[in-house]
Amino acid sequence: MTGKTTRTANHGGVTITIKTSDRTTTDLTVTPREGITVRGPHTLTDDEARALVTRRKYWVYRKLTKLSEQAPANPTKTLRDGETFTILGTPHTLRLTDRRPEPHAPAVHDDPEHGPVLHLEQAVAANLDIARRTLIKAHAETANKWLKENGERITRLTTNPDIRITASPRSRTTWIIRRPTGELSLHWALAQLPTLHLRELLHRTLNLHSIADGHELNQQLRTLWLGELTTSPRTAAASRSANHCPQCDAQPGTLHTNLCGVARCALTGRQRGYCHPGTTCLTIWSGRWPGTDECEEYGFFYRAVAGRAEPCNATAEGAEYDYNRLYAECLWHIGQQRMILPV
Repeated sequence: MTGKTTRTANHGGVTITIKTSDRTTTDLTVTPREGITVRGPHTLTDDEARALVTRRKYWVYRKLTKLSEQAPANPTKTLRDGETFTILGTPHTLRLTDRRPEPHAPAVHDDPEHGPVLHLEQAVAANLDIARRTLIKAHAETANKWLKENGERITRLTTNPDIRITASPRSRTTWIIRRPTGELSLHWALAQLPTLHLRELLHRTLNLHSIADGHELNQQLRTLWLGELTTSPRTAAASRSANHCPQCDAQPGTLHTNLCGVARCALTGRQRGYCHPGTTCLTIWSGRWPGTDECEEYGFFYRAVAGRAEPCNATAEGAEYDYNRLYAECLWHIGQQRMILPV
């Protein structure tokens, strides 16, 4: 055989590109455009390519981790059931409901069965602009509630303990504005930070001692959601491929960016965020929403009936993947990197 050929192979849910030519040696590369690529002679088999990736998996992960640090400045959230919104460092699952706790106000609470949940009225979600303003308002109110409870403990360490600190729902280009009166006005998106790093940012602004890793805080600030929404699980940007991660833009076969809300922890299978230090539990984006394959295999589907989730068949009208049931009834298998039914 002469010339060059290109094919793909699946390795543990990750797509490997295999390029063969008249060369006599085999090598492995990891690039933003091509992902994991094995080059070799025409005699190179899929199993040989998989074996090479396995032998050099730690090197591959280091390369993918380095590439993942180039996170988008403004990740996009999808306005649909199952999307995650991080509030004070904790991922909250979005649930669209017919119930109306308050007009145009999302309900943020801990569900005994499903964990942290963010309920949003269906009528609000029908208008993308209103939904965006509503969710931004919820973040600002959450930040203000936290500041009311903790702000005085921080400002009392300064020469002006009466400094007023509030969060604003207005869009801006700076994280914190110091007004002529001395008051501090925080960007609403800072409500996504864990409280430790929110304190660190305030300490930094007020010239107080550091209490957390400044490098990690800077990395988090790069990946905060700034309000961009889409109604499709695919990104609104024409330049982004349809099978990229809808939040961090990771290509299939590449690692999610650090703190991506879609990513699952490689050690626990739960939403990855602040579960482990650094990037030790990063996972690879396969091209499909985490847990989708398992829901299809186990028949886990639901549909909304009178504002409540009701189990149903995959063919039922309005059927959605029941990720909550998947994580409630199944166990994470570290070796297989997927949810499995208990024996």
